Amino acid sequence: MLIRRLLILSLLLAIAFASVSSCAIERMRAHERVLTIERIAASFSTDLTRERCEANPNWFLAGPREGAPSAALLAQPDADVLAPRPDTKPRPVEFFAYDVEYIGQSTAAPRLPQQMRAALRGGALSATAPFETPEGTGVQTVFATGWSGPCVALLFRMHPLPGQLAERARMFGMLAAGAFVVIMIVVYPLDRRIRRVGGLMRASARTEYREPAAVRGRDELSSLGFAFNEATVDIRRLQTDVSDREADLRRFVRYVSSEADEPLREALASGDIEQVTELALHLSNLVTGARFRDTHDRVEDVVDAAAAASVAAREFDPAMRRKGVQLDVKRLDPGIELKGDPAFLTQAVRNLLSNALLRVTSGGRVTLDVHRPDSGAWTLRVADTGPDLSDAELRELNAVRRFRGDEGRGAGLRGDIGLSLAVVHEVCHRFGLQLNFRRAEPGGLEVELSRISAK
Repeated sequence: MLIRRLLILSLLLAIAFASVSSCAIERMRAHERVLTIERIAASFSTDLTRERCEANPNWFLAGPREGAPSAALLAQPDADVLAPRPDTKPRPVEFFAYDVEYIGQSTAAPRLPQQMRAALRGGALSATAPFETPEGTGVQTVFATGWSGPCVALLFRMHPLPGQLAERARMFGMLAAGAFVVIMIVVYPLDRRIRRVGGLMRASARTEYREPAAVRGRDELSSLGFAFNEATVDIRRLQTDVSDREADLRRFVRYVSSEADEPLREALASGDIEQVTELALHLSNLVTGARFRDTHDRVEDVVDAAAAASVAAREFDPAMRRKGVQLDVKRLDPGIELKGDPAFLTQAVRNLLSNALLRVTSGGRVTLDVHRPDSGAWTLRVADTGPDLSDAELRELNAVRRFRGDEGRGAGLRGDIGLSLAVVHEVCHRFGLQLNFRRAEPGGLEVELSRISAK
């Protein structure tokens, strides 16, 4: 389809070029014919021309015609009757004499055009105009000689060459054909290059844009190929992002199914409220981890640290009372504000309280406080009376880490830190908080979230 359109467009352009060129050439030729006939006419403005014209105006200025009467015949008294008349067959160049009334003095003379008569009568010394013939368009000029008698004005005519129309047609055809060939010579390599670049782009698409289009050169098509390769970088990045999202979704569904859905249904069937509470927290961690992966889920609200700690404490107070653990909320200083997602900070405090609850036994104690000294710094602290941790275990907990999304659920505090503490690490990183695990003074574990720098 493209080739067909290209051929039609090229043909139309060639015809247009040939038309304009033919008109321009014909105008130039017409101008040359006008100059030629005017120069011929100027060359006859001599006294010798006047004498010969006045001696026999019927024959002298009728062009080179055969059968001209001899001087002896013209000298006879009845020469006007006996002398033959010139034929009217046109010659390539011919000229005729006209008297003061602009009547031709030769029987072969044409009638002087009306516009030329008007020009001479208006005082013009000469007038030039085209005239039509069966062979084409000729040119004629008339000028006033200033003589008296039968030669007041002389008309010169130049007939077109035979086959003028055929010559114009041939010239038009040659120009059109030449222009068409030139356009094809120019367009053919361009068409091949376009097809080659298109093929390279399609080949790159078949490899899912892993292989760039190997476009060479420094022309406009090369720039198009380079722009295509730059776009494929974004496409590959989007493809990778889509693949990661699909993997995250599959992992999320698998985790929810194996670690939340089935255990939750079993816990509901057995009436194990402790297991239900743990599964609900784990499901919240899975949802939070899924939100970590969503680059478009960015909440930037004002977060009150004391409010987040109060919500988490209120939710875990029933579970601690059921286990016989005392939850002490010593102080929640107001006015500590951060920028981010309130749900993330609340989930981090939930996880710290959950891990503290797992560490202590009945009769133990978990302490929560949000303290803001006069210096402007602040801390959120969760402490428990569980067993002490070794130095190696504390180093593992304090290691700088980011959320991966594949952390195990039941890792606890040994080996893999587990999904709940992985969420705590990620929340601290997003809020710009420092996370520190250390031994509590009376024994147990103390976890502290503190401000790194004021915003």
